[in-house]
Amino acid sequence: MTQRLLLLLVAFGLIFGAALVAPDLADAQPTAIDLRKGGATGPSPDLHPHSDLVEGSGKGLALLFWAFAAATVGGALFVVTRKNLIAAVMGMVGSFLGISAIYMMLYASFLSVIQMLVYAGAIMVLFVFVIMILNRPEDDPIGRTGRLGKVLAGVAILYLFARLASLLMSVRPLDAASAAAVPPPVDGNAWGSTKAVGIELFTNYVFPFEAISILLLVAVVGAIAIARPLRDDAAQEGA
Repeated sequence: MTQRLLLLLVAFGLIFGAALVAPDLADAQPTAIDLRKGGATGPSPDLHPHSDLVEGSGKGLALLFWAFAAATVGGALFVVTRKNLIAAVMGMVGSFLGISAIYMMLYASFLSVIQMLVYAGAIMVLFVFVIMILNRPEDDPIGRTGRLGKVLAGVAILYLFARLASLLMSVRPLDAASAAAVPPPVDGNAWGSTKAVGIELFTNYVFPFEAISILLLVAVVGAIAIARPLRDDAAQEGA
């Protein structure tokens, strides 16, 4: 019952947010920007050869964003509400694909492709291997936590929702000029390109990158360490 109520609340929030954002984006009129004079010159369909494609596309983009966001959140909820681990992995794949689609909408094509190849491909294969090694029955509880663990989990969930609410409240819709502007051509240093990701990854995010690699190694070693006693117990029972 709690899981169904949570899913209904999330679905209602996504639909309500789409209903609020989509009309504002749809009503925005494209405005040409004269770079030589540094000001807006009013609506002009001749700003770009394909400027007719920009007009009226705000509503469609908003609907696509909310659809991919719903797929991402729905896949994540599917992961934490399934007892079948293989089904949970499939839900995680759906969540990763939704994130990849959002990256593509942000013109970060490299991040989108890497998200599909690495996370939806290689990482999911690793998860399936670990699940097969553990061979955990579905009726076996995943974890047992006392009152302290439940309190900490509740505090973490409240903090997550508070941060998410503050982030959503800080978002402001684009004005007409920004919505109508055609994105500049992608060069080697553009956001989301291979060069930009490499520079950020090995300068500002070196420690998180190495920490994630160590975390993956610990997860693999821990899965093997957990699976070995189960096999030894089964062998002793058979003997």
